[in-house]
Amino acid sequence: MMINQTQKLRRTLMNKKYLPSALILYLNYFIHGVGCSILGQAVIKEALAASWGVQVMAITAISAALGLGRLIALPFAGPLSDKLGRRISTAIGSGSYAIYLIGLALAFNAGTHGGYQIAYICAIIGGIANSFLDTGIYPAVSEIIYKAPGVATMGIKFFIAIAQMLLPFVLGMTVATTAAGLTSYNTLFFGCGIIYIVLLVLVMLFPLPDTDAKAEGKRFGPLTNRRRRLPSTPTAGRAR
Repeated sequence: MMINQTQKLRRTLMNKKYLPSALILYLNYFIHGVGCSILGQAVIKEALAASWGVQVMAITAISAALGLGRLIALPFAGPLSDKLGRRISTAIGSGSYAIYLIGLALAFNAGTHGGYQIAYICAIIGGIANSFLDTGIYPAVSEIIYKAPGVATMGIKFFIAIAQMLLPFVLGMTVATTAAGLTSYNTLFFGCGIIYIVLLVLVMLFPLPDTDAKAEGKRFGPLTNRRRRLPSTPTAGRAR
């Protein structure tokens, strides 16, 4: 029975060549889980507030800007994903998230010289990134694991949950190294931003079902139409 379940699970995958692509897409949400949760951590909020010369409660407005950016992008992120493809939509999301995270690091360094304003703008960009990731990755993984779309979308939640579970340990190490004067908190922002840039490059390189389907449609469309016309010739010959 266990073997049958394993075989059934394997059959849910569309094509083995898309498995690396699925992993890359899921890793976007792994870093996304860190990016969404990091501003809610008390130690990060206190560090940012001290750097920008504001109250800790003012950092809540930065978190709210993420939701604002998502609302701004929702009306057009979905149609653009359908029109431009999952790859472009995911690339926009990854690139925008890199801007958001690296922008937070630069805002941290800017301190009271406009750091808070830079962070607010970058947070709006991060919210826009969230919408594009949703409209690109959700349908993409559903197209890869097309026989089990529920499993595909649950995989996204799984990677977010893993990131949120590991974040306290990462923060603990960051706090320890910061207290020792070895690093600062913005190293975490820079690191996540660089990972998103790498994922952006990988998304552009690895195949996705919708882009392959479009390419095959352009390449094999005329041949397919020709094949559809071929059966009519023998029929006409028999009629004679």
